[in-house]
Amino acid sequence: MSILYSKIQRVNPRNPQADRKWYLVPNRVEQKTEKEIAEALSKNTTLSRGEAALVVDELQAVIQNALLDGCSVQMGDWGSFQLTFNCTGTDTEAECTADKITSVNIRFRPGKQMKEALSKATFVAR
Repeated sequence: MSILYSKIQRVNPRNPQADRKWYLVPNRVEQKTEKEIAEALSKNTTLSRGEAALVVDELQAVIQNALLDGCSVQMGDWGSFQLTFNCTGTDTEAECTADKITSVNIRFRPGKQMKEALSKATFVAR
């Protein structure tokens, strides 16, 4: 499998007057739904399509609940999920309260096996 990419020009946000530079960006060919992932799982396991869909759905719920409980989630060789915050900085510790959080994000860090698989990617211009 090869990853399709396009070339785009971008402005440097730190210096909008600087010359634009060219960058490569991956093209998303399509988006796989939970149903399609479950279907693929059912083809490679003894699970029925419905059972696989239930597993995928429950996995999502379990990961969400663990993250909301303040845990990071290690998924074997896949990698790990953890929460990060964007927040407004303050001058004093006393002013640094939860209302300064502007967004909550999920960070995924791929595991060794996932990194190795991605390092074998080939690339094709679109």
